[in-house]
Amino acid sequence: MKHLITLTALVLLAATAYSSQLPSGKQGIMKMNSFGVGLGIPYGVLGASVDVNVAPKLNVTLGVGTTVLAGIGYNFGLKYFFTPPNRTFRPRVSAYYGVNSMIQVQGSLTGPNNHWSSKDDTVDPQAASQQAWRSSVLDDAESFKGFSLGIGAQWMWGKTKSNGLDFDIMLIATTGLDVDEFRAAGLDVTEPGRVKISIGYRHSF
Repeated sequence: MKHLITLTALVLLAATAYSSQLPSGKQGIMKMNSFGVGLGIPYGVLGASVDVNVAPKLNVTLGVGTTVLAGIGYNFGLKYFFTPPNRTFRPRVSAYYGVNSMIQVQGSLTGPNNHWSSKDDTVDPQAASQQAWRSSVLDDAESFKGFSLGIGAQWMWGKTKSNGLDFDIMLIATTGLDVDEFRAAGLDVTEPGRVKISIGYRHSF
């Protein structure tokens, strides 16, 4: 994950350098990038994100935050806007890769034989072919990565369009979470939904 975040940060820095080389007279050049804080997949669940304009109506985005229960969350991807940055209302589509699912396990590994102690009974994870879960002995929750798709809009107000809100409906296209695998080990888990909501505040620069 560290290598992934480092690579994305380098892409964002390169995009910022590219933007700074564009002619200063280009309309809205100082207002095409943005920083925001919010809740949802684009913000690493609960955190902040940076958008850097790399082409007309196209932004590269990186969000880093906390999942609250399962450590650090992050997402990076692309946003395509259907209107230029001088518009108040800017509908868009987006695509991300990163943390998009989280599950809380109702049980823990206990005892000398590292058995999973669930609500109802005790199941040996080795017998259930779940040896990989031994590394989660102290974790009550886990996060999983995958691809997410979004449709939403950014609403920036005022003459300079410097501040505003954004909203997205996110669809989890793929995820590493396999609920059946957890249940096969005798754990009580609730399957999260595939549709999520994201909302945040943005400041353009």
